[in-house]
Amino acid sequence: MTKLKTLEKHNTERRASYRHTTEIRGNGIACPECGMELWDSNPHDLLLSYPPMMNVRCPACDYREYRMA
Repeated sequence: MTKLKTLEKHNTERRASYRHTTEIRGNGIACPECGMELWDSNPHDLLLSYPPMMNVRCPACDYREYRMA
C-alpha cells in the first residue's frame, strides 16, 4: 500500500512551487482596438464562470475584456 502524503505536506510543496508575483505579463493575444499585446491584468485570478475566464487589458489603449483561461 502506498503511503499518502498529508494535506500539510501537499500545501507546503505547492506553496514552494507557486510564483509569488503580481507582475503583469503579456499573453500573446493582440488587442482588437490597437493591435498591441494584451496583458493578463490579474494573472492569479480566475473567474469561475463556465468556461473559466481571465481579465485582460491593453497597456497602450486601456481596452479591457475577458479571455478564456
